[in-house]
Parts: sequence; structure tokens; C-alpha cells
Amino acid sequence: MASTFPFVRLQDLPRPLQNIVTAFAQHRLLATSALGIVPLLAVLVNDYRGFIALGPGGLPSNPLGWLAQLCLQPLGRLNTLNTSSLHSSRNVDAAGPHGGESFLGAEPLPRRRGHRPRVPGYVAPQRQTSECAARDVVADMNAFLGDLARRNPEALVIKNSGLESSDYKALWLQDRRRPLPDFLGDTTHGEIVHVHPQGDSHAVLSLVDAQVAIEQGWAQLHKLSGRAGILPLTYVLIYAPRHQGEIKVWRRLVTASALFNTAH
Repeated sequence: MASTFPFVRLQDLPRPLQNIVTAFAQHRLLATSALGIVPLLAVLVNDYRGFIALGPGGLPSNPLGWLAQLCLQPLGRLNTLNTSSLHSSRNVDAAGPHGGESFLGAEPLPRRRGHRPRVPGYVAPQRQTSECAARDVVADMNAFLGDLARRNPEALVIKNSGLESSDYKALWLQDRRRPLPDFLGDTTHGEIVHVHPQGDSHAVLSLVDAQVAIEQGWAQLHKLSGRAGILPLTYVLIYAPRHQGEIKVWRRLVTASALFNTAH
């Protein structure tokens, strides 16, 4: 066999090294393939670590949950800022008699300043990873949900989230408000708003309010919004408030969600 090295004859090498060189030459394709897998493994490991760093969500925070969200990627939206589906005639009809109405009040929703926060492309959990809110802000947001429920006990109630981690409190439609509107789908079971530890939140808005919230920079669709009946079409991620003025906007959006979902 010819030497693998241009200036060294194979037979001049020690016997153990001869065996290694011979095996490498015979399995060069295998070795090349293995080297090609290394970068892919690095990408997958980083992706998994990013998934775990988001914390608990709708899927288990473990390898099985990560694999599940990978499998769901083909179903997910490529562009969560595209609002064209929110004003198609078919979806307007499916959103119920109040889907085309706004519940934000007469005052126009202001434009959110600055860039949108970073939201990694995982199907679930959907979280922002920049410009997150402080713990006291998150506590105030959850307190506001509680106040909404206390002021409207016939329509709303606070329970543990069913869409996300059960450690999160969520605003639900009262159990006696059944049957649920068709647009809420089979998976929400009446859950309409919840807040994440990062300060971002999910809410079900009317078609009009979801479009305005997205186009004014306050929100984006979930990757599975309106996909295969998994989540409502107007299930949006509302970004974490950065200051008191944005908390007021967040309260308007949450109140609009409550008004819309209890109008049916």
C-alpha cells in the first residue's frame, strides 16, 4: 500500500501507527462524515441549551420537550409579524360576531418605541430574551389580572395556567360560561391571559386589536396561532413593559382581551 504521507514510507512507521494509518485510509469516508457531524452537533447542543434557558412552558423543559418543539416546527408560522391572516373574510367569520370589533377604547394605541425585543424561534415556549421586566413589575401585572377577576367574578377567574407551566397564574373565563366560543379552540379551555416570569404575556385578542397591537410594535403572533386548531388565531405574545407608560398600554390590551372574550 502506498504511503499516506508523501515523505514517509508506511513500512518505516511503528507497527501501531501503521495500523492507525491503514484504518484511517480504509475508512476515510466514515471519518469525513464524522467530522461533518461535529458542527451539526454543536448547533443542536446550543439550540437545546437555549430551549432550557427559557424556563418552563407548554412543553416539558427536558430533551423530550425540545424534540417535541422541533417536530412542531413545520407547523409553525415563518413570520409572526404578518397580519394578513387577521383580516381574511374566512377568519373574520370564524372569530365570532365580535371578532371584527376593537375593545381598546377610543384612544388610538400608541407606537411602541425602539426595536422589538429578541424572541427566539422556538415553537414553544415563546419568550422574549431581551428587555425583560423586573420581578416587581411582573408581580404588579399578575395583581392586575387578579383585580380584573375580582371585579368581574361572574365572568372571570384566576387559576393556574393550563397552556403554560402550572406555576403561572392565568386569567380564565368562568367555568359556567360554557360552551366556549369556537374561536378559543379546544386547547385553551377558557384561558385567555397569562404572564411569564420575563414579563411578556400571552393573550387572546379580537382580530382588530391583535392586528393593531402587532403593527404598533407591542406584540407578535405565536408560531402556532391559528395552526391546526392548536391555538386561537389571535393568540399573541405581548412584550414586557419597560416603564410605567408601557404598563398602562399592557393593561389596555389585557382589558381588551377580557372584554372581547366575555362579549360572546
